Amino acid sequence: MDKVKIIIEADSPKDLLKYLKAEDMASFIFELVHNGWREFKHTDYDYEKAWEKINTLLDEHNINIDEIIQ
Repeated sequence: MDKVKIIIEADSPKDLLKYLKAEDMASFIFELVHNGWREFKHTDYDYEKAWEKINTLLDEHNINIDEIIQ
């Protein structure tokens, strides 16, 4: 992979933190999408509705986690 140099300019420390934490957020979403459902698989909790909502929100925000995390 070619190296990429990125310069980030932010209006506030909070905005900068959003950029810096993007990989952590992507890793969280990956874990949720690919492994999170297993926690509820063998319980009495009806996780299907929650899972549908998660997938709907991912679609609405145009997030394809497999595109981000490899």
